[in-house]
Amino acid sequence: MEVYHPTAGKPAKGSEIPPVSYLKWYIPRLKEMRPHNLSFSGLQFPWDLDSIDEIWKDHRGPGIDDRRLVSEMYDIPVENVLLCHGATQAINIAISSASRGGKVAVEMPSYGPLSQSARILGLETIVVRRKPTEAAWEIDRDEWKDALSQVDLLMICPQLNPVGWCYTDEDRAWIVQTCRDNDVRIISDEVYSGAIKDWKPFFKEGDNCISLSSLTKIHGLGQIRYGWMIASKEIIQNAENTFHNMAGIMSSPVIRIAERLKPRLNEPVELIEEYRKLNLPVLQETLERLGINWTPPPYGVFGAFKVPGINTMEMIDTIGKEHGLLAVPGCMFDSGLDEWLRVGWSIDHESFCKAVKVLETVLRTAIYIT
Repeated sequence: MEVYHPTAGKPAKGSEIPPVSYLKWYIPRLKEMRPHNLSFSGLQFPWDLDSIDEIWKDHRGPGIDDRRLVSEMYDIPVENVLLCHGATQAINIAISSASRGGKVAVEMPSYGPLSQSARILGLETIVVRRKPTEAAWEIDRDEWKDALSQVDLLMICPQLNPVGWCYTDEDRAWIVQTCRDNDVRIISDEVYSGAIKDWKPFFKEGDNCISLSSLTKIHGLGQIRYGWMIASKEIIQNAENTFHNMAGIMSSPVIRIAERLKPRLNEPVELIEEYRKLNLPVLQETLERLGINWTPPPYGVFGAFKVPGINTMEMIDTIGKEHGLLAVPGCMFDSGLDEWLRVGWSIDHESFCKAVKVLETVLRTAIYIT
């Protein structure tokens, strides 16, 4: 049976490099332009950029620092910031700059690059998991304690993909303290944190913690590939050396577009809250009619629920395709999630209502067949 979820293990080179099966599955289906699309993991924001003066001109000059936008966003010195081409590149740079050559604990469920990149960079990985409860997904502290005693890096995504839940306060505090006790550095992928009011980035937990993010998921600007990492000055210096070796310098058009939109970056966050208020009740009522129990995460742009007895990938590739529906099966993120389905609500209300009506038809058909 073909495996779609990310994999852990020994360093991987050449033909051993694991694929991002999610993208291999998703991109062809996205190109089908199915009319009812609930697959988005980020906000679909209606940016209208018009034209930007001198966008191709070199933005660099005396007194100009590329990192200013991010440093002001977090109220930190520019020396604690590295800009890069999206959060995926930030993952690789953070691993390269923070690793001391030991094993890496990778959190599952996971988006493939977060948990697999360390293997491509020559490091062995071992898995730690969050597991579902009636609401939040929580950690097994015995499992995590054993793993954290064997590694020097931990890769996490606090707003867990595909379910959207963050750590409980108690789990977060335990993770931070246990990593500190074991001299483990934490790399935290926080691309969804912009939708959480009063979010405390992990880098504020200490010099062993690194935060990564971008303008892709919450601000709907994935096309410009503007990302960053925040860490101690020592790690940022390592990261800068890595970036110069791997990518050279940031693109001037990217910097100019980001600076142009800086005064408007609050607009997508406000739209996310509007979409949640309008769209979530529609989804909850639909699932209740189907007898599917689900508690939505208290923030963010997507969530996932279990459809007992249904292989959701087969459902989306057959019944879903027949009805023009696209959503993301849980098997793309971890083993044991074959019956889970991720749904995004980051689209306009009218389109969402139409798509959820189709989703109900697809689910009813699948459940009836089963």
